Amino acid sequence: MIKEQDVLTLRSFAKINLSFNITGVRGDGYHLVETVMQQVSLYDEVKLNWEADAVNHLEITLTTSKPYLPTDSRNLAYKAAVIMADYAETLTGSKPGGKLKMHIEKRIPVAAGLGGGSGNAAAVMIGLNRLWKLGLNTRALCEMGTLLGADVPFCILVQNSRYACALGKGIGEVLTPIRKGLEKHIVLAKPAFGVSTKEVFREIDNCPPEERPDAEQLMEGLSHRDMKKVYWNMINVLESYTLKQYPEVQTLKERLIAAGGADKVLMSGSGPTVIGIYNHYGAARRACLEMRHQGYESYWAHTGKETRGERNVKL
Repeated sequence: MIKEQDVLTLRSFAKINLSFNITGVRGDGYHLVETVMQQVSLYDEVKLNWEADAVNHLEITLTTSKPYLPTDSRNLAYKAAVIMADYAETLTGSKPGGKLKMHIEKRIPVAAGLGGGSGNAAAVMIGLNRLWKLGLNTRALCEMGTLLGADVPFCILVQNSRYACALGKGIGEVLTPIRKGLEKHIVLAKPAFGVSTKEVFREIDNCPPEERPDAEQLMEGLSHRDMKKVYWNMINVLESYTLKQYPEVQTLKERLIAAGGADKVLMSGSGPTVIGIYNHYGAARRACLEMRHQGYESYWAHTGKETRGERNVKL
């Protein structure tokens, strides 16, 4: 039985790409990719308030701390709630009856290539699976998450298991969890504009990269803590378009390198966020403050998993 009232608050973590490669194009025009993704400690908070009643009607409302974000079916979190309600209907013959109020407290930069919206959708799916007692395991949730976007399955995996890192293939949704992810301090720096992922993938075939990552070598480096091998393969082929088309991102990358202390600096996803990898908290904090001083939206964080009970996941 669903409780008459239930409230659940979940953390929705950002993600970065340690590497990003394009391996081909599908018949439908979507690019095939190979990317190693990593959860980071920067997170949004997603609050779900469920009030069940006897009326066979579901009312969904969404609010966010950012007034410019859509709060209707244009928002991935809202779409996630609809998908979960549809699944509940297949189990019981009717949608859950009651009022679902969702609120997202945003901390992850919007349109930054950090998976903020995908993570919000993942949190909603995980939360409603619990509140509505749907019994879906992580694998099933990940499969449903592909209906919302290529990054959603990864966000479900890392938010609902002990893993913090995974290899993504296909369009990014075919996941292989990586037992040992990156464990470093990081800086995330973003210019005052977004970059369209659709635009980048539409144009990327006209911008062949100078070098490509070897995901297998990167994962081997992570497994053996061989950071030279890891950093050598932390390459994002999407930089070949974004850095040329948006020279401000190239300037940001150069400035983060010049701030000092980083072992590796690269763009995450399609941009425009640039990430720096650091051995020491102090170095990351100083670089972050320098980027803020130069007018960039910047955060320092860490990779890896927060301490919590072990939870096995089958994929």
